[in-house]
Amino acid sequence: MLFHIGITSTVPDARPRRDGPRGSARRVVGAFKALSIAIPAVLAGCSTQSELRFATPMTEVPASKALILPPPGGPAVVAVLQRTYRNGVSQEIALSTASAAVGQNAFYVSLVNDLEVPSENDDVLKIRPISPDRIQSEMDERVPGVDMRTSLFYVQNKYGPFGFATGRSAAGDVCLYAWQRIEPNKPAILTPGGIVSVRLRLCDADATEEQLLRTMYAFTISAYYSSVGWNPYGEPPPVPPHLGGLDAPLFPIGMAAGAATDFGLGTRSPPPAERMAPAPRPAAPRPRARPVPSAPLPSAPPAEPRRPLEGYPVVPPPP
Repeated sequence: MLFHIGITSTVPDARPRRDGPRGSARRVVGAFKALSIAIPAVLAGCSTQSELRFATPMTEVPASKALILPPPGGPAVVAVLQRTYRNGVSQEIALSTASAAVGQNAFYVSLVNDLEVPSENDDVLKIRPISPDRIQSEMDERVPGVDMRTSLFYVQNKYGPFGFATGRSAAGDVCLYAWQRIEPNKPAILTPGGIVSVRLRLCDADATEEQLLRTMYAFTISAYYSSVGWNPYGEPPPVPPHLGGLDAPLFPIGMAAGAATDFGLGTRSPPPAERMAPAPRPAAPRPRARPVPSAPLPSAPPAEPRRPLEGYPVVPPPP
């Protein structure tokens, strides 16, 4: 910004002045007053060109950058809010909602690359251990007004065990809140393997608890860190010993009743309804109907003896 400030020169010119030294002093004081007024005005004009900043560090990313993908046919991803830390990243993945309950269906996921990053600022992602008080506080915030009951059943998906609670809102909607912490089952020696923290809030007006729980069973973590030491899932399970062996036939599901296997890796157990249904009792034989005695038929009248025809001789019977 170019500006011009007029200041009266203090150098005496060739023309004689009648005010003398006192007039020169007054001119110097006036110049400083003009300068003190012009400088704040210039600075105020330059401050309007500062960069616009936001109070929240969250930014929206495309749905294709979501850390977790719902199962096929599950709730659709509506928006993804992401925050990046020095040692990880966290996302709030908003899901489609068909419920009258207060709140937004969403996945809350955090990926931590290094747990040992020191920092005094709020730029390091910390995953706190799971506790009943912390889970209850999360449910009060994300599923307000719904009496959530924690399930006592042991459940696990392809990433390991998880916990969940269910409840019903005042409008009759079924709500699910699930939590999971994925980390190596063995401590790392040199570098930590990382941690994945997952939360799921899901309410629906028409779905059942089993249908909502399917989302927690079938989601997929679609992101990872490229560092060698990052592996929160632990070592892969060993191959079954009978796979590829002799005298160990494998059958697809539904074939060879009694020998069907779950993708060939184990005997398929019958569904709960089949295991709990009692065996049908044999039908009792129906009693045979007794014959009803019929009324006696009237006897036929005795036949009259034949009379010989008139006009013909009588033939005697043989001896």
